[in-house]
Amino acid sequence: MGTVVVVARGTSIYLARDPPELPAAFPRGPDPDAAVLAQIDPGAVALPPDLVEAVRGLKSDDHLLAGDGALARALSRIGVRGIREATVAELRAVLPRLPLAPAAREREFALRVARAALERALNSPEEVLITLAREEERVERALGREDRAMASFLAAGSPALREYRDAWTETRDRLERHHGRLVALLERSARAVVPNLSTVVGEKAAARLVAAAGGVAPLGRMRSARLQLLGSRRRPSPERGPRYGLLYRAARMNDVPLGRRGAYARSLAALAAIAARADATTHREIGPMLVARRDRRVEALRRGRP
Repeated sequence: MGTVVVVARGTSIYLARDPPELPAAFPRGPDPDAAVLAQIDPGAVALPPDLVEAVRGLKSDDHLLAGDGALARALSRIGVRGIREATVAELRAVLPRLPLAPAAREREFALRVARAALERALNSPEEVLITLAREEERVERALGREDRAMASFLAAGSPALREYRDAWTETRDRLERHHGRLVALLERSARAVVPNLSTVVGEKAAARLVAAAGGVAPLGRMRSARLQLLGSRRRPSPERGPRYGLLYRAARMNDVPLGRRGAYARSLAALAAIAARADATTHREIGPMLVARRDRRVEALRRGRP
């Protein structure tokens, strides 16, 4: 009777026994990308056939331990019973006996894992939404600058500037069409990543809130008071500070009288916080219920109710 620990290190998986014996090494396979993928995606752990055969050949009274949860789940999928994840103390007894790969090889493998993890993170739907939101905001600011610039340099009425107007209009139209396509892509991405929040505040506002918070999870942990001010820029002034930030672009904000928009922003921030938590955790569809509450609040504010 003994203890057998299955431990993954780099491109190999080791079978180490206690009482101490020389650990048996099982390469993950001819494709080194399989080892890299297993490091960044626990669901992609593939066990070498030789390792599977060795595990199934263990004695019935051997205690089988896995070095991490991913290995334990992989062994469970092939029908191994009675396996549990090793404790820190049990791993400390095994790891010093594992052979060390050359430092250059370890460094190369670590860099490949880091690059793959970064690429995977940047290609996630959430990161794509954040990138689209920031690009859409940049293009929108560019459109605004172009409009203000045209209004200023055409005010002089110079014939040369009037001749340039046609060329400028063509360029601006192309930029506006590009912005429209970008907005359509942004809205599709927002509905896929944060469907409840998009339903409550609108796709564009939802995307910008996610981008400002740095992700769906941070936004889901945010209190409504902070969410209400997210994206605001307070300027030095003796007057009161801003009462809302990115929510000024939210759905139905223009339907509320100007003097009641602060009250609407408070109510909307509370609903948006609930929607963001649902999108980050439970993924339940609660958008229609929150929209009904939002619309009742809008009508109350329009009638002058507090």
